[in-house]
Amino acid sequence: MTRKAPTLEDVAREAGVSRATVSRVVNGIRNVDPAIREAVREAIARTGYAPNRAARSLVTRRAETIALVVSGAGDGRSASRTRSRPGRSRTRSSGGWSAVSSVSCGRAPCTRC
Repeated sequence: MTRKAPTLEDVAREAGVSRATVSRVVNGIRNVDPAIREAVREAIARTGYAPNRAARSLVTRRAETIALVVSGAGDGRSASRTRSRPGRSRTRSSGGWSAVSSVSCGRAPCTRC
């Protein structure tokens, strides 16, 4: 049986505050009393809460993702300059942002990758 991820409601219950207060702390809004902010942070640590990036993207309508697509990398001339082969992609994440890189062979429609 798998355990579901903790929610804002779980953190709020643990800290004895409202869901809105937990949301303000998680989003870095400053109008929260320092003692309450600390109680929420401790509750986050105890519950193991981590924001759901997919849900956040739906609410804010921002994916915070940068995509880089390299075309023509499979033609033999530029393939040696890339670390990925055509048809492959990589994802990196740092500081709340994601970077997705993909290499295309440059053919349309692509039958090689």
